[in-house]
Amino acid sequence: MRILFITSGYKGIYDWFEGLILNELKKQNEVQFFHFNKGLPGLKLIIQKFKPEIALSLVGFKFPHAMLQWLKQQHIKTAVWFTEDPYYMDRTAILARQYDYIFSIDSAAVDFYQRSGHKHAFQLSLATSPEVFRPKQVETKYKSDICFVGFPYPERIKDIQHLVMNTSYKIQVVGKWKFPLYKLRRNQNLNIHEGWVEPQNVSEFYNGAKIVLNTHRPFNLQQNMNKLGIVGKSINNRTFDVASCASFQLIEYRDDLKEHFVEGKEIVAFKSLNDLLEKVHYYIENEGERSHIANKARERVLKEHTFESRVKKMLDIFSK
Repeated sequence: MRILFITSGYKGIYDWFEGLILNELKKQNEVQFFHFNKGLPGLKLIIQKFKPEIALSLVGFKFPHAMLQWLKQQHIKTAVWFTEDPYYMDRTAILARQYDYIFSIDSAAVDFYQRSGHKHAFQLSLATSPEVFRPKQVETKYKSDICFVGFPYPERIKDIQHLVMNTSYKIQVVGKWKFPLYKLRRNQNLNIHEGWVEPQNVSEFYNGAKIVLNTHRPFNLQQNMNKLGIVGKSINNRTFDVASCASFQLIEYRDDLKEHFVEGKEIVAFKSLNDLLEKVHYYIENEGERSHIANKARERVLKEHTFESRVKKMLDIFSK
């Protein structure tokens, strides 16, 4: 299959995702990469030379409408992978109408697209890279009792504050946490690693933690664009990265968790602050059980939740 891969135009983690997806696509397909900053003339040139069957992009927010419409006029199938659903549904609900294939990380978003009449909308979670997220020994600076890597949304701040104030465990947070946790800056049990961290280093933090905390972005944040009020059901890609490291995680419960892991055997979920606190205490004290569950999670990830498996599923859909 000849596939034109169109960049999302976003940096940071998107460079990482795009590199992994491109590598998998290229294994059995002819693939050309295109940046829309080359304009419509650049798009026309690559289409003329390459003659793709499918044009695929992540997110799709920055891809100019005129270019998308021109592709459709050339009878080239278009596909987009919405990796921020359901947090920008006000935009994706409109954008989805313009594409032949819709892939979304969230099943609630897919339900919406299908109810809206889209005939080719599919749930497709992000995944992990086992070559990077793998079990390893790490330096002392990466070690902790509890670790969280990610953006400090209000509920996450409450979770960390609750754990710091109600336990004596060594807690490490990675991201833009200095301002939200300013009042706790002198707490000897809290370590803040400020700023963006490359995925290779994120793996170090996961491997160094007895428990990795994993919570989801709230659907109703003020900065979201989700006036439709779609409540997310699916788990985030952090889930697969942590599991791939054979690191134990406590994940905030989501309806679709059972579609990816066996709860209690491959992963452990919590539903409230009290539930989180109880399970933190229990699993800190039960290393053998922690290790067994984490190893089972890695086994499941290697079988089903790599970018190789995701791209294969996408290609199978294109081929039908």
